[in-house]
Amino acid sequence: MDQWAKALFEKDLEAMHKDYAAEYRLFDVKDTTNSVEETKTPWQKCLPYFDKPTIEYKHMVIEASDNMAVVHFRNRITGFAQPMPEEMENAWLCGTICFRKMDGVWKCIHEHMSFPVNCETNQVIYELV
Repeated sequence: MDQWAKALFEKDLEAMHKDYAAEYRLFDVKDTTNSVEETKTPWQKCLPYFDKPTIEYKHMVIEASDNMAVVHFRNRITGFAQPMPEEMENAWLCGTICFRKMDGVWKCIHEHMSFPVNCETNQVIYELV
């Protein structure tokens, strides 16, 4: 995750995805992708909106066994090139990442990033954690 954060800061799309498994899947705020290549497309569209993107994590919990690990946390990315609406700029997403050890190397097999939603109003809840 630290290597991914460094690659994000450098806006290095290939380095951001080098530790992903071939059968990787993403459930994102906006899109679901079913492969590493599909996941690169939204990032290609997003990276120009960042100047020096930095990811922050809070409340991280790691559960691991010999060959599987699950990490859940709150996160936000800062460093936008243009000002964002304040509620989005200061909001924290919910995140979960699943890793599997494959041939002795940890690979990301699944990510889920989302904003909490008020189900009664269908409105995003921009939480300040």
